[in-house]
Amino acid sequence: MPDFMNLLILMVMVWTAGKIFRSLKLPVVLGQLMGGILVGPALLGLVDPNSETIKVLAELGIFFLMLHAGLETDHREILKASRRSFLIALGGTVLSFTGGYYMARLFGQPQITSLFIGMGLSVSAIAMAARVFKDCGIMNTRTANVTLGAAIFENIFALILFSVIISVTEQGVVELIPLLILLLKVCVFFTVVIFAGLRLSKFMNRILYFGNKGFTLTLIIALLMGLIAEAIGLHMIIGAFLAGLFIHEEVIDKRVFDKIEDRIYGLSYGFFGPIFFASLAFHLDFSAFTKTTGFLAALVGVAILGKVIGSGIVAKFEKLTSLESLIIGISMNNRGAVELVIATIGLQTGIISETVFSILVAMAFITTIFSILATPPLAKKLKQAN
Repeated sequence: MPDFMNLLILMVMVWTAGKIFRSLKLPVVLGQLMGGILVGPALLGLVDPNSETIKVLAELGIFFLMLHAGLETDHREILKASRRSFLIALGGTVLSFTGGYYMARLFGQPQITSLFIGMGLSVSAIAMAARVFKDCGIMNTRTANVTLGAAIFENIFALILFSVIISVTEQGVVELIPLLILLLKVCVFFTVVIFAGLRLSKFMNRILYFGNKGFTLTLIIALLMGLIAEAIGLHMIIGAFLAGLFIHEEVIDKRVFDKIEDRIYGLSYGFFGPIFFASLAFHLDFSAFTKTTGFLAALVGVAILGKVIGSGIVAKFEKLTSLESLIIGISMNNRGAVELVIATIGLQTGIISETVFSILVAMAFITTIFSILATPPLAKKLKQAN
């Protein structure tokens, strides 16, 4: 019963906050984050942050948000933008990682901790960016496709860096063979899903979706791909996103696709998603603002500039407009699920302290709010320009 009470309080708060922020013409997701702060341990403490029900539903929120983002994304545009996305991700990762590492060293952090902090700054949140693009009405534009593709690459880069840091921590050296095996598995997974999968999926309408029973099968495919992604060392949300790309409108009956998309949208943005966004606020420790204000401010500045400059300049070199490049650089500052998962593992393995963990969470929260607030006015200009 207590878990259901936690859920009820949280849902009432995020619904109310969402209504208020929508009426103010502000992103709904920002209201959901603020609702989480209000009822979470940071302020009123009305919801237990350790509730297993909330944790499971929040994890499902990440899953469904990414599945829906995949359904809404044109796979042809993602493939077309893959080269750009890779280079933009590389630019943002290199600058954020390098800046985070040297800033941490400047504030007296050990080398391995500094490497971990640099990696934490290099991550972008695909689900959060997708939600902001959805709210702004630019979900299937060139800007959104390039950004989501770049966010996928950045998560892959971060997970590879994470594997290297864990190897150094446990063995004292980087083991080349396991790292090469991880890279090979990632390449094979993406190749099979994006190329072979999209070719074979044209048979799904005749064989698998006969009788308009596609919703359950869609969930099975998404769960399977999520598990495969985790088995090869990636996060499940990468698999969920690719599953959404796999199940696209051109290869199944449009009425079936519309039903699938509508149901997943309802679950994503009406239930699981708001719980995920609100639960992110539970990890925010305000003591990080008072104990290490200078360090936190420095990391936030490096994190924001690393993406805006690193990703934005590469986007400009790739012949995107100045407005698109700025939106991409700002949108890459969304952080969340993967960064929090990595930070938690870093804390559990002793690579970072509780103070550094709180700083990383606070940094992720602040840069995400910056991106949420800065993207809508720029998106409005982009729609007017088009």
